[in-house]
Amino acid sequence: MKPSVSVTGSIAVAGILACLATLAGFAGRFWWGFELATHFRVQYALAIGGFALILLALRQWRWAMLFGAFALLDLAFVIPAFREDDPATPATVESQPTLRALLANVNAENRESERLQRLIAISDPDIILLLEATPWLLDRLRDLGERYPHRAAEPRDDLFGIALFSRHPFARSQIVRFGDAASPPAIVATIAAGEHPFDLIGVHPWPPVSAELAEGRNEQLRMLASRVRQSQAPLLVLGDLNLSPWSPWFARLLADAGLRDSRRGRGIQPSWPVGWWPLWIPIDHALFSEDIDIRHREIGPAIGSDHYPVIVDFRVSGP
Repeated sequence: MKPSVSVTGSIAVAGILACLATLAGFAGRFWWGFELATHFRVQYALAIGGFALILLALRQWRWAMLFGAFALLDLAFVIPAFREDDPATPATVESQPTLRALLANVNAENRESERLQRLIAISDPDIILLLEATPWLLDRLRDLGERYPHRAAEPRDDLFGIALFSRHPFARSQIVRFGDAASPPAIVATIAAGEHPFDLIGVHPWPPVSAELAEGRNEQLRMLASRVRQSQAPLLVLGDLNLSPWSPWFARLLADAGLRDSRRGRGIQPSWPVGWWPLWIPIDHALFSEDIDIRHREIGPAIGSDHYPVIVDFRVSGP
């Protein structure tokens, strides 16, 4: 009997902690520490659901029912990733060429550039957005100029360099900052590919690891939404947004900007942190306006970074 009581108590304590983390996530918009708890809904659902099944087998009915309810609560946040919005596809989009975009946070300390070059050769994207792009990396990617003659970049030796390569010409491009002069650079470009040009925004806000940085990131997301609303063209936003789809700030970004999440209907697709699969969460995003049709989305192979790349196939219709 004593081993059973000990096992039950240990599981109950672990389950209670996971339930408290679940509840903390609902206060995510009020404190940056609580927001961090929102990112692990999948892990909570699996852990609490597992505890519920074990306690059910041990005939601990009340604990099992309590944990089962919390597991379902977390699943309610996760399930939409497997349910497509099913918006009406514009009639003009079927005649448009399919374009491929590659988003890769390459990690500023990564020195395995050949893995990135191999991925580019195999996936053959039309557009490449690199985050944490350093002068060292761009020097080793100089041969891309033959296949991707159009480029906008601000390489840096810290974690916020950025570079955009395109097979198709830019009608215009600029480096901008969503925030003050010290904010990370972002790229805004209009790309003339096919019959309908489209806007692309590449962005990498601050990581929310302190109250100041979390507020800075949220301000950058507000300014990003404002910039998106100004666009009259079909628009694709690519970036490591340093938040998961379960953050209240992600939902606010989609609502304020009028964008949709390319993950919807395609599963969780976690992109970070490589090598730590129990903590995997999706923080690298491809968001799109109603004039873009996402045909395919996948997570690419490891490239020596702490992020997996994201590959998106899409078509553009008229605005």
